[in-house]
Amino acid sequence: MAALAPDAASLATARRLGPQFSATGHHGSTLWGLCAGSAAKPYEVVADLGGPAFTCSCPSRRNPCKHALGLLIAWSEDAVPAQDAVAPFAVAWLESRTGQPSTQGSPKPRSSNPATVQQRADRVSAGLEDLETWLVDQIRTGLAQADRSFRTFESIAARMTDAQAPGVASTLRRIPYTVATREDWPARLLADYAQLHLLVAAHRRIEELPEPLAASVRSHIGYPIKAEAVLERPADSDHWMILGSRVTEENQLFARKLWLRGRDSRKWAVLLDFSFGSPNFPSEVPGPGFVIDLDIHFYPGAAPLRGKVGKRHSRPEPFTTLAGSTIDDSLADYAHALGADPWLRSWPMLLSDVVPTATSGQWRVVGADGAALPLTHPFDEPPPWKLLGISGGHPITVIGEWTGTGLQPVSVFTAGQVVQL
Repeated sequence: MAALAPDAASLATARRLGPQFSATGHHGSTLWGLCAGSAAKPYEVVADLGGPAFTCSCPSRRNPCKHALGLLIAWSEDAVPAQDAVAPFAVAWLESRTGQPSTQGSPKPRSSNPATVQQRADRVSAGLEDLETWLVDQIRTGLAQADRSFRTFESIAARMTDAQAPGVASTLRRIPYTVATREDWPARLLADYAQLHLLVAAHRRIEELPEPLAASVRSHIGYPIKAEAVLERPADSDHWMILGSRVTEENQLFARKLWLRGRDSRKWAVLLDFSFGSPNFPSEVPGPGFVIDLDIHFYPGAAPLRGKVGKRHSRPEPFTTLAGSTIDDSLADYAHALGADPWLRSWPMLLSDVVPTATSGQWRVVGADGAALPLTHPFDEPPPWKLLGISGGHPITVIGEWTGTGLQPVSVFTAGQVVQL
């Protein structure tokens, strides 16, 4: 982004524009969105990555202007959703540039420009070299003496955003919360630094890695992959049970996460959707408590989890039975996934016949065999009292995400129904 910005002030302003965007999308090599400004109508912003070329209805003479840069930053952070067709105002601009009707209204993907792909890889490599130097400095200084302020991590995270490594930037921005909220923060901080260092080393030798692992490296760094390319991958057909849903919001960017589990394959799938301004998400998948026969296309990776919905083969129906696993079996599944992808931050679990307990401030779920897992919750949310109340001291089925240090409950299956927490 820094190379495209006409000046430092435009880039600094662009980084703050995320909440002002709405109706964003990308298809093929085209990005677009509406950005609220000082005018009565929002500015129409379009970027053609194949050029690159930019346009905006604002009066600025800079090209790209701050609005176009803001759109690019949002896209680099995976906050611009894929769409089946280009917005009409973007099509009009594309046709005015070429003098010919645009073909981007059809969902046929355009191939990436090899030069553009290489330029991005070079930017990422340069950024990761800076990150490695920063990590070495942190360890040399010592965890107790190093500056652990939000500002310090935001500075290096912004450098990663400029280097088009939004996944790394997101990881760095999470670290201060760990330091501020966990008693064992030195161990967690060191583990985060070690994972980042391993990611830098893996990217440096990415051509030598098996393709599934290389895909995981690209994913954790934040390389984009087109929705069309995901849908071209083999489909996993199953009766998928929707076990949980969670919507979060940050700076008017709404994110929805759906947890699905194959009734026959017992595979997990996670669907992620994003929406600027309001929580308007696709309705192709029903809410928790329903099962539907459909195809899931998984994003490439060594431990595939995130997917996209393909063809639907039935109407959704409620389910009333749900087969879970023991704590030991679920930990074995997590270990297998972590062995394939060492940068995994969490993995879903479906635990049957566990009893939630809270003793001396220590929250756990305990299985019938005596095995137990600690429960965790986001620092800005209360403890899972609802989970304890639903259980009433009796065994229940709990759906959650295991983070390596604790289970974050998502929902409960009780009396034949999924109850959101």
